[in-house]
Amino acid sequence: MQDVLQQLARSESYLAADPANNELLARVIDLSLVAGEAERAERHVRDALQRYPEDAFFLARLGTVHLARRQWAEAAAVLSTVMARHADINLAYNLAYAYVWLGRYADAYAGLAPYADAAQLTAPMATLLVRALHHMGEPERAVALAARLQQHCGNDAMLLAAASLAGFDADQLEQAQQWSEAALAAASAAGAQGLPLEALVTAGSLALARTDSDAASSYFQQALAANPAQGRSWSGLGAASLLRNDLAGASEQLEQAVHHMPDHIGSWHLLAWSRLLAGQIDSAAQAFQAALDLDRNFGESHGGMAVVHAHRGQRAQAEACIERALRLDADGLSARYAQMVLAGETADPVRFRALARRLLSTRRGALGQNLGDLLK
Repeated sequence: MQDVLQQLARSESYLAADPANNELLARVIDLSLVAGEAERAERHVRDALQRYPEDAFFLARLGTVHLARRQWAEAAAVLSTVMARHADINLAYNLAYAYVWLGRYADAYAGLAPYADAAQLTAPMATLLVRALHHMGEPERAVALAARLQQHCGNDAMLLAAASLAGFDADQLEQAQQWSEAALAAASAAGAQGLPLEALVTAGSLALARTDSDAASSYFQQALAANPAQGRSWSGLGAASLLRNDLAGASEQLEQAVHHMPDHIGSWHLLAWSRLLAGQIDSAAQAFQAALDLDRNFGESHGGMAVVHAHRGQRAQAEACIERALRLDADGLSARYAQMVLAGETADPVRFRALARRLLSTRRGALGQNLGDLLK
């Protein structure tokens, strides 16, 4: 890095003597970006655009500077203007990158997809395409695309990691495991500083689906060490703690999950159950209510509230919630569990916790979906 800074200082001295030199302008901008000096790069770009306001090259560099400064909306505005005039795979990638950070996954995919078969397609570009499709709610298409792009990009750790998580969410668990293991192995072989986050989340989710709580916890903890704001890993870690009957740990972890993913109903359910198991009926009710506020047509939320009412001795309210829950999902386990509570079949607190944990550990779980689904 010191060498880069020295080159930058030397190039800036040359530019001061020849301020209209386009090649020197481009060089100092690029060296500034390589050195992590985004503000310095922007100053030079602005100077260049004062001289050449319509120059596509310098406009594209302005977009790159916005990316470096995490100014996603500004980057998208500039890059989309340049792309309209000069379509290019690298511009398309940078624009798609900005769109992903803005949550505009369909726009990211639409802009980069025309280059999916280009010889110049790089592994990061392929990875972004897979992630965009996955976030669009199309994991099956993401899996198919990943398999095709892998032939072009080889065993790139990040591409394999993104593919593995799409595979898990597409319920292609064997393929997800193969990709996750390959991603972790490729990253280790390359001497990467950290393991790919998505591969760790996939490995943890697969371990959780096997009810191997210790392995799941290990993978999710590694993922959180890389990104403490990764809500999906907090949710998985909380589910693993629930399976080990670590109720205090589960509650803390699941509170982190809903903090980072406030719209994730599955995490609210898990948090509610962690509180129910701990005998915290009122706080469990608050968590189930948060899930209901997100979607009143989800049967297991009504079933959870039925369990709460049943434990409070509120038979009429419990039966009304049970009726709504079973109308929405005839196979809902929470409603069936509430019926057991009303019938006095869980009066023994030890038996109550054992039954609830058993439901949580089954393939379809206490939430009417397998535990892997809770992490999607």
